[in-house]
Amino acid sequence: MNKSNWDDIRFVLAVAESGSVNTAAQNLGVTHATVLRRVASFEERHGRKIFARAATGYRLLPGSEAILRAAREVEAAVFSVDRAVSGTDRDTTGPVRITSTDSLSQMILPAIIADIVKEFPQMDISLLSGNSHLDLSRLSADISIRPAISLTEGMIGRVANHLHFGVYATTPNPRTWLRLEGSLGQTSTAQWMKDNLDQSLIMGGADSFLVLCQMARHSDAAALMPRFVGDAVPDLYDVSHLAPSMSVPIWVAGQEDTRENTRFRMVRDRLAAGLAALW
Repeated sequence: MNKSNWDDIRFVLAVAESGSVNTAAQNLGVTHATVLRRVASFEERHGRKIFARAATGYRLLPGSEAILRAAREVEAAVFSVDRAVSGTDRDTTGPVRITSTDSLSQMILPAIIADIVKEFPQMDISLLSGNSHLDLSRLSADISIRPAISLTEGMIGRVANHLHFGVYATTPNPRTWLRLEGSLGQTSTAQWMKDNLDQSLIMGGADSFLVLCQMARHSDAAALMPRFVGDAVPDLYDVSHLAPSMSVPIWVAGQEDTRENTRFRMVRDRLAAGLAALW
């Protein structure tokens, strides 16, 4: 690059997006000092400050918005090149990173992935667990397995199965409910709770179905959760008559730019087949 350096730009963007050097360092997998050094290198190269340090973190200085927009365009171009290169890869050996929810990652996917590894021992398959969505456009992962109504722009995939929900509690007549929080709070199941339940009856909540299940086990509150989670706990009553039947498609997806990657396609096909055979 001419006067800029992509490594420095990505550090600037990480600080701008998080507003914190510590968070940027964690997201990039480097030290606090490395982030400060790279941001300082960018500012020195361009002869101006980009950030001001405030009590709440780092904020963009007035007049720096155009610089940040240009930096994001550089980032998009770099990742576009990386995805194009990855999309032409015909190698059946090497890494494949799968991202999914914590409940699917802990209770469903390990067995399916184990079968894939037996078939293709030359592949190095990682499973990244979490309910927040990784940005595949930045190649944070190669394959996404997510319950969702539809795919976001730039993604391609197929519906492998449906995630069916039920209501579970330690008593057949629960009087209170647990709330879906975080990214779970943006789902259609959470919206049903907001629209149909007396909010005064909701006592606490969690951003994970696995955590909600444990909270339900240790309280008298009802919790909406995937059936494969609730059915696995023998001391919970199935009180699904308290809510309508609800389900969400489970997508096996990847970035459109990497659809022809042989290794990713092979794993996507077998993940879809494994999920389809579950219920």
